[in-house]
Amino acid sequence: MTSAYLVDTHILLWALNDPDRLPARVLVVLRDPEVEVFFSPVSLWEVAVKHSLGKIDLAGHSPEELLAVTLESGLLPLEVTAQVCASSQRLPRRHKDPFDRLIVWQAIQSGIALLSADQALGAYVEDGLSLVG
Repeated sequence: MTSAYLVDTHILLWALNDPDRLPARVLVVLRDPEVEVFFSPVSLWEVAVKHSLGKIDLAGHSPEELLAVTLESGLLPLEVTAQVCASSQRLPRRHKDPFDRLIVWQAIQSGIALLSADQALGAYVEDGLSLVG
């Protein structure tokens, strides 16, 4: 089993607010004390953007509070480097969501498995994505 994982935005939100929605395979990873679980600042940006547009409800909480709760939960931030951003254009356009695409590329470039419930991201396995969900 991979020793490091990156959560996508849905998994991050579900893990913090609605763990009953987490896929069983993801729960196994999140409960394993031997693995490191990372989150991407891209997820926080996605939540902030969608929150400001009224597309996501944080149950009265702010995106800043989400950051604090995420850090308190033990998830580790995975830096989004300039190199990852600049090279992200190399990822084939199999998914339209720019947030998901950058998180996928970040996982591929970091060599970290992605925890996601989005089966459409499976299209990136042939590009080097290790997907658990």
